[in-house]
Order: sequence, then C-alpha cells, then structure tokens
Amino acid sequence: MEPIASDNKEVHPIAARLLQLPQRYENDWGKIATCAPGKVDREIANEFLLCSLLDYRINADDAWARGERYFNSLGHEDKRELWQMIARRPLQVWTSEEMFRRCGLHWMRPAHNRLWPIANNICMFFDGDATKIWEGASLFDVFCRLYYIGAGEQISRMIVGALKDCGHISGRGDVKADSHVCRVLGRVFKGEQVSPVIAVETARKLYPDDPWQLDAPLWILGSSICRPTSPQCPKCDLVLQCKFAQSRQAESGGRAEHLRG
Repeated sequence: MEPIASDNKEVHPIAARLLQLPQRYENDWGKIATCAPGKVDREIANEFLLCSLLDYRINADDAWARGERYFNSLGHEDKRELWQMIARRPLQVWTSEEMFRRCGLHWMRPAHNRLWPIANNICMFFDGDATKIWEGASLFDVFCRLYYIGAGEQISRMIVGALKDCGHISGRGDVKADSHVCRVLGRVFKGEQVSPVIAVETARKLYPDDPWQLDAPLWILGSSICRPTSPQCPKCDLVLQCKFAQSRQAESGGRAEHLRG
C-alpha cells in the first residue's frame, strides 16, 4: 500500500451514490470504538486485534464471535499478555489438532496457525503491546507495521480503517478488497469480479479523498444484494450504472432502466 495521491478531487457519481448508502453501525469494531484516542486499554486492544486478524475467509460476525468467546475464556493476566501467551507456546503445540479444536478461533487451520508468528512479531517489535502498533503513528506507518508482522494486506487495510473510524489514527485509507468489494466493483465496471489490486485501484479513482469511506457500503451491497449467485439486481442502488446488470437484462431481453421501477 503506497500513500494515496491524486489531483482529481471530483467525486465520481457512483462514489457519491455509495456514500449515501448505510455505513457500518457505530459499535461494529467492539469496545475499542468507545475508547478515547491514546486511551485504549491493553485488554481492549488485544481483543480488537485478535478479532480483526480472524476476519479472513469467514463470515465477519462469526470471526468476531469466535474471537470474543476465546478472549472471554481467558483470565485477566492472559488477556493483557495475550500475544506473549501465544508466543511462548512451542509452535508444534499451538498448531496441534488439540489446540486448534480447543481454541475454536477459526474453521481453517492456517488462520489459527498464523497467529503464532504474528504473536511472536508483536512481542519482538512492540513488546507484546498491541497499542504500540498504532499510538502516535501515521496511517501509512500503521499499515506497514501490520503488514510486516503478518496481518496480510487486506486485513491490514481493514484494521487501519477500523482505527480510523474509531478516531485512533487519521488519514486516507484503502478499501479492504475482500470478495464482496471485488465483486461489486468488478460487476459495476467490468461486468465480472475483479482482483483485489484492481478493486483497490478502482476505489481510489472513485473517491481519491478517502477510498476507505466506500468500504462499508460496498461490503453491505456485496453481502446482501450483489451475491455470487442469485444477485438481487432490482434492489441495487447501482443497477443503472452496472455492466453486470445490463448484461443480465440483455440476455433476458429486458432493459436495465426498467429494473428500478
């Protein structure tokens, strides 16, 4: 993720329409949304980061529910020293079938296993304190830190956006180019799903001031209306601009203009 730069300040009509759609609920990011900047408790930071890291190839609500359930099962000291607790276990223990099933953090073994190297990196570079990843840092630096500890490109973008939403960092962020975002942007402009790279570039062109603001409405459209199968095109606010919807209508002998009756 390079710093976002653009001389084009005009808001694209599709971006303007997306910005009118519902955004995330205020408490989507958990307890960290209630913390004042620079006043995030270590326990709250650990829970937020753990749940965010689990939001990978799994329903977001399920990821956060699993993370919260595991976190709540820990004692106070383990909650504060979460990353040390994970890191001090031998790798073969953390990645064992028994630990995977006992923790219940994810349905995918790789998503569980990768927490071990991430925990070690947090301990090595940030003294096991998640708040040190973002407090007093620029948005770009926070993204780089998350990426290099192993959070992954798209989850790093999401965490940066969440911290921005909650007022803990500031700046212009990118969309988390998950399957929903890639599908909606791809269908609208190309008629088919596009790669994360193309989705991020498209969002930057749509709203150069802050592409992250498009993330929530795109995700909501993708998860509720613009589904992989049986998309509900007549209910979509972008139907008149969407190449995918137009092609579906052409195949059925109709016209996209008639979808929003």
